Amino acid sequence: MEKSIEKIWSESFINEQSLIAPKINDLYNQKSKSLISKIKRTYEIDNKGLIPMAILVLVVTLILSEIIIGLYGTFLIIALYFYNRSLLNRFSTIDIKTDNLTYLKNYRTIISSIVKSTKKLFIFILPIAVLSIFTIAYFIKDKSFLSKFISEDTTFLQVFGIGIIMAVSLALVCNIVYALSTKLVYGGMISKLDDIINEIESLKK
Repeated sequence: MEKSIEKIWSESFINEQSLIAPKINDLYNQKSKSLISKIKRTYEIDNKGLIPMAILVLVVTLILSEIIIGLYGTFLIIALYFYNRSLLNRFSTIDIKTDNLTYLKNYRTIISSIVKSTKKLFIFILPIAVLSIFTIAYFIKDKSFLSKFISEDTTFLQVFGIGIIMAVSLALVCNIVYALSTKLVYGGMISKLDDIINEIESLKK
Protein backbone atom coordinates (compact mmCIF):
# COMPACT_ATOMS: atom_id res chain seq x y z
CA MET A 1 0.00 0.00 0.00
CA GLU A 2 1.35 3.38 -0.96
CA LYS A 3 2.26 5.71 1.84
CA SER A 4 -0.03 8.65 2.43
CA ILE A 5 1.34 12.14 1.86
CA GLU A 6 0.90 12.94 5.57
CA LYS A 7 2.94 9.91 6.58
CA ILE A 8 5.72 10.72 4.09
CA TRP A 9 5.89 14.29 5.39
CA SER A 10 5.92 13.05 8.97
CA GLU A 11 8.75 10.60 8.34
CA SER A 12 10.72 13.19 6.39
CA PHE A 13 10.38 15.66 9.27
CA ILE A 14 11.58 13.05 11.80
CA ASN A 15 14.54 12.14 9.58
CA GLU A 16 15.41 15.81 9.17
CA GLN A 17 15.28 16.32 12.93
CA SER A 18 17.49 13.29 13.49
CA LEU A 19 20.07 14.83 11.15
CA ILE A 20 19.88 18.29 12.73
CA ALA A 21 20.25 17.11 16.35
CA PRO A 22 23.81 15.73 15.97
CA LYS A 23 24.86 18.92 14.19
CA ILE A 24 23.52 21.01 17.07
CA ASN A 25 25.27 18.75 19.58
CA ASP A 26 28.54 19.06 17.65
CA LEU A 27 28.16 22.85 17.60
CA TYR A 28 27.66 23.02 21.37
CA ASN A 29 30.51 20.57 21.92
CA GLN A 30 32.84 22.84 19.94
CA LYS A 31 31.64 25.97 21.76
CA SER A 32 32.04 24.23 25.10
CA LYS A 33 35.57 22.97 24.38
CA SER A 34 36.69 26.41 23.20
CA LEU A 35 35.25 28.16 26.25
CA ILE A 36 36.55 25.58 28.73
CA SER A 37 40.04 25.81 27.22
CA LYS A 38 39.95 29.61 27.51
CA ILE A 39 38.85 29.52 31.17
CA LYS A 40 41.46 26.90 32.05
CA ARG A 41 44.24 28.80 30.27
CA THR A 42 43.31 32.06 32.03
CA TYR A 43 43.31 30.38 35.46
CA GLU A 44 46.73 28.86 34.77
CA ILE A 45 48.22 32.16 33.56
CA ASP A 46 46.88 33.93 36.67
CA ASN A 47 48.42 31.35 38.95
CA LYS A 48 51.78 31.27 37.15
CA GLY A 49 51.89 35.04 37.58
CA LEU A 50 52.61 34.40 41.27
CA ILE A 51 56.07 33.03 40.45
CA PRO A 52 57.53 36.30 39.08
CA MET A 53 55.76 38.10 41.94
CA ALA A 54 57.57 35.89 44.47
CA ILE A 55 60.89 36.56 42.74
CA LEU A 56 60.20 40.32 42.72
CA VAL A 57 59.35 40.31 46.45
CA LEU A 58 62.55 38.42 47.22
CA VAL A 59 64.73 40.75 45.14
CA VAL A 60 63.18 43.95 46.56
CA THR A 61 63.39 42.79 50.17
CA LEU A 62 67.01 41.70 49.70
CA ILE A 63 67.83 45.14 48.31
CA LEU A 64 66.14 46.68 51.36
CA SER A 65 68.04 44.25 53.64
CA GLU A 66 64.80 42.62 54.79
CA ILE A 67 66.20 39.13 54.29
CA ILE A 68 64.12 37.17 56.81
CA ILE A 69 60.86 38.94 55.99
CA GLY A 70 61.64 38.63 52.29
CA LEU A 71 62.26 34.91 52.48
CA TYR A 72 59.11 34.41 54.53
CA GLY A 73 56.99 36.54 52.18
CA THR A 74 58.37 34.65 49.18
CA PHE A 75 57.55 31.37 50.91
CA LEU A 76 53.94 32.51 51.45
CA ILE A 77 53.51 33.46 47.78
CA ILE A 78 54.97 30.12 46.61
CA ALA A 79 52.63 28.34 49.05
CA LEU A 80 49.72 30.28 47.51
CA TYR A 81 50.85 29.12 44.06
CA PHE A 82 50.70 25.46 45.10
CA TYR A 83 47.40 26.02 46.91
CA ASN A 84 45.87 27.49 43.76
CA ARG A 85 47.27 24.64 41.71
CA SER A 86 45.58 22.15 44.03
CA LEU A 87 42.30 24.02 43.47
CA LEU A 88 42.77 23.88 39.70
CA ASN A 89 43.43 20.13 39.94
CA ARG A 90 39.77 19.76 40.85
CA PHE A 91 38.97 20.18 37.16
CA SER A 92 40.85 16.96 36.39
CA THR A 93 38.45 15.01 38.65
CA ILE A 94 35.57 15.57 36.22
CA ASP A 95 34.63 12.45 34.28
CA ILE A 96 35.23 13.33 30.61
CA LYS A 97 33.10 10.37 29.56
CA THR A 98 29.93 12.09 30.73
CA ASP A 99 27.66 13.94 28.33
CA ASN A 100 28.41 17.56 27.47
CA LEU A 101 25.75 19.07 29.73
CA THR A 102 26.83 17.07 32.79
CA TYR A 103 30.46 17.95 32.13
CA LEU A 104 29.68 21.67 31.87
CA LYS A 105 27.57 21.60 35.04
CA ASN A 106 30.38 19.87 36.94
CA TYR A 107 32.85 22.39 35.55
CA ARG A 108 30.63 25.26 36.67
CA THR A 109 30.29 23.75 40.14
CA ILE A 110 34.06 23.53 40.50
CA ILE A 111 34.47 27.15 39.39
CA SER A 112 32.05 28.17 42.16
CA SER A 113 33.97 26.06 44.69
CA ILE A 114 37.28 27.69 43.64
CA VAL A 115 35.79 31.17 44.07
CA LYS A 116 34.48 30.23 47.55
CA SER A 117 37.82 28.70 48.57
CA THR A 118 39.71 31.79 47.42
CA LYS A 119 37.35 34.07 49.36
CA LYS A 120 37.94 31.96 52.49
CA LEU A 121 41.67 32.32 51.86
CA PHE A 122 41.39 36.11 51.92
CA ILE A 123 39.11 36.11 54.97
CA PHE A 124 40.99 33.64 57.18
CA ILE A 125 44.46 32.74 55.85
CA LEU A 126 45.59 36.16 54.64
CA PRO A 127 45.09 37.89 58.06
CA ILE A 128 47.01 35.05 59.74
CA ALA A 129 49.84 35.46 57.23
CA VAL A 130 49.98 39.24 57.81
CA LEU A 131 49.95 38.77 61.60
CA SER A 132 52.74 36.21 61.36
CA ILE A 133 54.83 38.71 59.36
CA PHE A 134 54.31 41.36 62.07
CA THR A 135 55.15 38.81 64.76
CA ILE A 136 58.40 37.83 63.07
CA ALA A 137 59.22 41.48 62.39
CA TYR A 138 58.71 42.34 66.08
CA PHE A 139 61.13 39.69 67.30
CA ILE A 140 63.78 40.71 64.77
CA LYS A 141 62.88 44.40 64.97
CA ASP A 142 66.48 45.57 64.75
CA LYS A 143 66.66 43.94 61.29
CA SER A 144 63.10 44.51 60.08
CA PHE A 145 60.95 47.30 58.68
CA LEU A 146 59.42 47.79 62.15
CA SER A 147 62.68 49.23 63.48
CA LYS A 148 61.82 52.51 61.76
CA PHE A 149 58.37 52.74 63.34
CA ILE A 150 58.67 51.38 66.87
CA SER A 151 60.77 52.19 69.89
CA GLU A 152 62.21 49.97 72.60
CA ASP A 153 59.17 50.72 74.77
CA THR A 154 56.71 49.37 72.19
CA THR A 155 55.11 46.16 73.47
CA PHE A 156 54.26 43.04 71.52
CA LEU A 157 50.53 43.64 72.08
CA GLN A 158 50.79 47.08 70.52
CA VAL A 159 52.52 45.69 67.46
CA PHE A 160 50.07 42.80 67.33
CA GLY A 161 47.17 45.26 67.48
CA ILE A 162 48.60 47.19 64.54
CA GLY A 163 49.03 43.87 62.75
CA ILE A 164 45.36 43.00 63.30
CA ILE A 165 44.23 46.35 61.89
CA MET A 166 46.49 45.89 58.86
CA ALA A 167 45.36 42.28 58.40
CA VAL A 168 41.64 43.10 58.52
CA SER A 169 42.08 46.11 56.23
CA LEU A 170 44.10 44.08 53.74
CA ALA A 171 41.55 41.23 53.83
CA LEU A 172 38.71 43.66 53.03
CA VAL A 173 40.65 45.33 50.22
CA CYS A 174 41.73 41.99 48.73
CA ASN A 175 38.15 40.68 48.81
CA ILE A 176 36.92 43.75 46.93
CA VAL A 177 39.80 43.60 44.44
CA TYR A 178 39.28 39.85 43.95
CA ALA A 179 35.54 40.30 43.34
CA LEU A 180 36.17 43.06 40.80
CA SER A 181 39.03 41.28 39.03
CA THR A 182 37.04 38.02 38.87
CA LYS A 183 34.12 39.88 37.34
CA LEU A 184 36.36 41.67 34.81
CA VAL A 185 38.54 38.71 33.83
CA TYR A 186 36.18 35.76 34.23
CA GLY A 187 32.72 37.36 34.32
CA GLY A 188 32.18 37.23 30.56
CA MET A 189 33.44 33.65 30.21
CA ILE A 190 31.40 32.37 33.14
CA SER A 191 28.32 34.14 31.76
CA LYS A 192 28.85 32.41 28.41
CA LEU A 193 29.25 29.08 30.19
CA ASP A 194 25.95 29.63 32.01
CA ASP A 195 24.28 30.57 28.71
CA ILE A 196 25.48 27.37 27.01
CA ILE A 197 24.24 25.27 29.93
CA ASN A 198 20.84 26.97 29.84
CA GLU A 199 20.57 26.59 26.06
CA ILE A 200 21.42 22.87 26.15
CA GLU A 201 18.92 22.34 28.97
CA SER A 202 16.26 24.15 26.93
CA LEU A 203 16.95 21.95 23.89
CA LYS A 204 16.63 18.80 25.97
CA LYS A 205 13.17 19.78 27.23
